[in-house]
Amino acid sequence: MDSFVYLGCLQSFTGQCRPNIKCRIGSASSTISSLSRIWKDKRLTTATKVRFYQALVMSVLLYKAETWTLLAADLRTLEAFHMRCQRQISGIRWIDHISNTTVSSHTGQTSVGEQIGSHRIAIFSHIARLSEEIPAHQALRDHVDLSLGRLPGRDWKRRPGRPNNRWVDQIRNDTGNMPSTLWRSAILRGHGTGVTQ
Repeated sequence: MDSFVYLGCLQSFTGQCRPNIKCRIGSASSTISSLSRIWKDKRLTTATKVRFYQALVMSVLLYKAETWTLLAADLRTLEAFHMRCQRQISGIRWIDHISNTTVSSHTGQTSVGEQIGSHRIAIFSHIARLSEEIPAHQALRDHVDLSLGRLPGRDWKRRPGRPNNRWVDQIRNDTGNMPSTLWRSAILRGHGTGVTQ
């Protein structure tokens, strides 16, 4: 089996997120199209429309996005869709020649990358504070150890064909900190209960 759907997410044997991102964009496109009457309603303020957009469209687009390991091309695809939606909400056509920065300042929306990054850090901290017996905690701890060069064994090798950029690498890119530093911070926020340093 090359791919399967688990808990609403498309899982691929390659470990790449692109198939799932395409699926998410397709679902979000259907949602935003079904709400076209709301976007065209001149009685509603932009702030109200943006709240609808966040609640009904972005929640579909970014479902489980905190678990994605994104390539630069994936992020560009998501940002392009996000900008297209903001233009539709604001009633701005491509022929109006209005910059993306102006559109974002009008809607008050942050980039998709920033939204995913904040969700990713939140889930990292949550898993770090779980009990040591929980498999999710153990798996994340192993990834943090790998980022520090601590291999599980001498003959351990990463499976070929996996994405070069790991999830913990993206955490480091989001914050500028090593995962081990974030791990310690998360434990301190959770009062350090039952977790080894």
